[in-house]
Amino acid sequence: MNQPSMTYGEVMQYGMENMSWLRRHSRWGSRMVNLFLIITQMGFCCVYFVFLSDNVKQVVEAANATTFSCQVNYTNQTEVLVPSFDSRIYMLIVLPFFILLVFIPNLKYLAPLSLIANLVMTLSLILIYIYSIMNITYPIDLPKVGRFKDYPLFFGTAIFAFEGIGVVLPLENKMQRPQRFTEVLYLGMGIVTFLYISLGTIGYMCFGEHIGGSITLNLPNCWTYQAVKLLYCFGIFITFALQFYVPAEILIPPALARVGERWEKPVDLMLRTFLVIITCKENTFFVLTSASQRLTETFLFAS
Repeated sequence: MNQPSMTYGEVMQYGMENMSWLRRHSRWGSRMVNLFLIITQMGFCCVYFVFLSDNVKQVVEAANATTFSCQVNYTNQTEVLVPSFDSRIYMLIVLPFFILLVFIPNLKYLAPLSLIANLVMTLSLILIYIYSIMNITYPIDLPKVGRFKDYPLFFGTAIFAFEGIGVVLPLENKMQRPQRFTEVLYLGMGIVTFLYISLGTIGYMCFGEHIGGSITLNLPNCWTYQAVKLLYCFGIFITFALQFYVPAEILIPPALARVGERWEKPVDLMLRTFLVIITCKENTFFVLTSASQRLTETFLFAS
C-alpha cells in the first residue's frame, strides 16, 4: 500500500478495501479492531494493578516474620501473618505512580525503562527457576490433565500470557530499522514462549495443583524471595506504560484534534489520568467478573 507504517485498525481497513464485497464496511472493520484492542489492553492494565497490589500486600503482611534463612522448613506459600489493608487500598496507593508513568508519551523514552524492567525480571526469573527446580518433590504424583471446567481459564490465561501482541505494530512503527523487525519478533517471542512453558511446568511440579494464581505468591517467607516479588512488581509497573500506550494512541489523538493547540497538553494529561483511573477504580475488570458470576449462581439456584 506504499505506507511507511500502519496501525492494526489501518491494516484491517486497507485489507477490507481490497475486497469488493467488504469495501463499504472497511471503516467499521477498523473501528471494531480498535475497540477490541482497547478492551484487551485496558484489561491487561487492570490485571497489572491486581498483580502488583497482591504481591506488595503479601510482602507487607509477612514482613514481621520474614527471615534471612530460605531453608524450606515451612510451607511453600508465604503465610499471611499480620492482616493489613484490602488489596484495593494498595491499588489506590500506587495509582499516582501509574499516572505519572503514563505521562511519558513516546516509546523512545520508555525504551530505557523497559530495558531496566527486563533486567530486573530476568534476575527474578533466575531466582524463581532455582528455587522451583531445587524443591521439586519426587516421586511426582500430580494430575496429568486439568479439569474440563478449568479449560476456559486456561485459554484466557494463555491469551493473556501473550498480551504483547497489541504493541507489535506500534513497536515496529517506532523502530529506526523496521526491516529487521521480523528477526526481533521471532527471537523475542521464541524466548517468551520457552520461558512460559518451562516455568509453568517446573512451577507445577514444585508447588503442586494448588499453586497460587501468580507463581510469586507461592515463594517462601524469606527476604531473598520477598525481594524477588518486589523486583517483579517494579518490572510489571514499568511494563504497564507499554500496554497502556496502545489504547492511549487510539483514543487520545482524535480527542486532541477537536481542541485548540493551547489545550492539547492539558487535555492529553487529563485523558491519560482518566484512563488509568478507569483501570484502577474498584478494579472494574474483576468487579464485572464477580457480578456476572453471582448472576449466574442466582440463575442456577432459581432454576
